[in-house]
Amino acid sequence: MEERDIEFVVCKQCDTPCYQFDLHRGKIVSAFCSVCGNDEADEFEIPGE
Repeated sequence: MEERDIEFVVCKQCDTPCYQFDLHRGKIVSAFCSVCGNDEADEFEIPGE
């Protein structure tokens, strides 16, 4: 997967855009949702994927 600028990821639990996240080689390795408290990286998705 090519690297590109990603402004936010989406929490799969509450469908909220989240701006606290880290990517490695196009994969979400950590993220935090300030709305529901989700911090499981596999429970977030990159918009449009």
